[in-house]
Amino acid sequence: MINTKKYLFILIGFLTAILYLHPASVLAEEAQKITVSYRYVDEDTGEVFKEQKRSTDKQAGESYEATPAEEWEYASSNNGLVEGKIKGEQGKTYMLDFEYPNNILKIECLSESSEENVIQIYYKAYHLMGYYTTYATVTYIDEDTDEIIEKKEMEVQCHSHFSYDIPFLVEDSRGVSYRYDSKNSKNEEIVSCTKENAFRNQIKLYYKKGKLGENEAVVSVYNEFLNENYYQKIFIEGLTVGADFYINYDSESIPSNNSSAYYYVWDLETEVVYIESLSRNLAENIIRMSNVKFPPGSEATEEVVKIEFIDADTGKAFRTARKRLDPGNQINYTAPNKLTADNGNVYYFDRDNKNNHLSIKVSKIEKGSDVYKTGNVIKAYYFTKKNPGDPAAVRISYMDSATGKLVRQEDKDGLIVGESYLHQPEESFKIGDVTYTYDQENAKNKLQIENLSGHPGKDEIVIYYKASVPDSNQNSDHDSKPNPPKVKKLAAPKKLQAVRTGTTKAKIMFKKVKKADGYQISYADNKKFRKAKKRSTGKTNIVLKKLKKNRKYYVRVRAYQKVNGAKKYGTYSKVKVIAKR
Repeated sequence: MINTKKYLFILIGFLTAILYLHPASVLAEEAQKITVSYRYVDEDTGEVFKEQKRSTDKQAGESYEATPAEEWEYASSNNGLVEGKIKGEQGKTYMLDFEYPNNILKIECLSESSEENVIQIYYKAYHLMGYYTTYATVTYIDEDTDEIIEKKEMEVQCHSHFSYDIPFLVEDSRGVSYRYDSKNSKNEEIVSCTKENAFRNQIKLYYKKGKLGENEAVVSVYNEFLNENYYQKIFIEGLTVGADFYINYDSESIPSNNSSAYYYVWDLETEVVYIESLSRNLAENIIRMSNVKFPPGSEATEEVVKIEFIDADTGKAFRTARKRLDPGNQINYTAPNKLTADNGNVYYFDRDNKNNHLSIKVSKIEKGSDVYKTGNVIKAYYFTKKNPGDPAAVRISYMDSATGKLVRQEDKDGLIVGESYLHQPEESFKIGDVTYTYDQENAKNKLQIENLSGHPGKDEIVIYYKASVPDSNQNSDHDSKPNPPKVKKLAAPKKLQAVRTGTTKAKIMFKKVKKADGYQISYADNKKFRKAKKRSTGKTNIVLKKLKKNRKYYVRVRAYQKVNGAKKYGTYSKVKVIAKR
């Protein structure tokens, strides 16, 4: 009895403490806290695969809304977020279907009964095969009716670009043909970064009813972005079966959605930019190009290579192209057999033209280099076909028998394509003080063309003449004085070093260049060497003085030879920086 009383007193004391620390009003509030039921439903089977009870700080009569969570957000009872992706049983992964019509994400008026407060969300079940993968949906849509022509789902990697190989022609289940409308502003052709939830990875393509015309050709252009591992597909319409196609490209940047720049680069192995004869079969009309993205502020390391397609008759380029390629690459260019110019003229590659320049080694273009003025240039010469009876002309070239050099050139017109022409050379002519006399015995003379093509660049008469020595003592190309020997350009000095030895001094050192008589050192406080100072020396090390304090300098060196009293300079070395001090 004593023990019973003892335990009774302890219980009464415990209850008193609870009431003291937790007033009745709080207990009543906890009892009245609103609860919301979350039901997760498989949209294919209608089964509830998960159910949750979540409490809320809102009161009865207030509205309540659940929000689909982004991938990085944690969906919990505290913030009312709904998971976009849920791992299920038997290898299933459930993805929230945002657009499902039966979703209930909002309760207009909360009830005190939790059974009446229901959030109901529909999910689609997927079986993912790869690690960290998801799904993407591709939908073909009739742009006139907004009806779905076809829908496809495919497994893709999370957080990556997703490029879809868009078909130009599709058919619906009834066999109705559609062609892609690439100009429709509602097209969503690329997923720039795939999300974990499949319903956020949507590609939507709009089509209009129609087929290819009888002689219509369409070209598919694949623009591949190498350092971002995706491509963009472009269709070029309005072409004709049997015509040639050459895509004009340039080294200028491609418009992008940010401040980064894109440049075409020359992928010698995979690039295709020319189709000699277009087909009605779209799979045969494929163009492939490569691009590289450069972050803001960075510069391309590749050099520009210019391709000139030249009219052999006029010597003028009717089309040019530019690509970028790393220095040191060897290019053996294959010129297109046939090209149509913008004015409609059809040109054919002149394989035998001696001026073709198709093989080059890409050089770095910097001031003082061999290609500084000309650049890296490929030249291909073309002619237009003419029919018998069309007007024709021949080109007459007068050559110096002793030097092999061209001294005069002219075109003779008034001839006819398909006919023969025999030229009667003039016995002599004079240029300045030099008299040229016909060299009848020279075996290189070419005086007749059997079948005129109509192209002066191809139909050439070549005549050799002997030059007389002028009576005066003035020096000329044909004077008795020997021509000065040709001097090979000196190489650039190697292993240039620039070390600051004081606040106003720097020591310059480099390797000796063979056959050099001296060296010229150029230095400036800017990369472009504006207002650069120059010093000549016979030594391979020298101290620069009177440099400005706390200023960075740039320095380069080139060797020179003395030829007939004049300095012949070689190529500049690489630029080195003299650090601040």
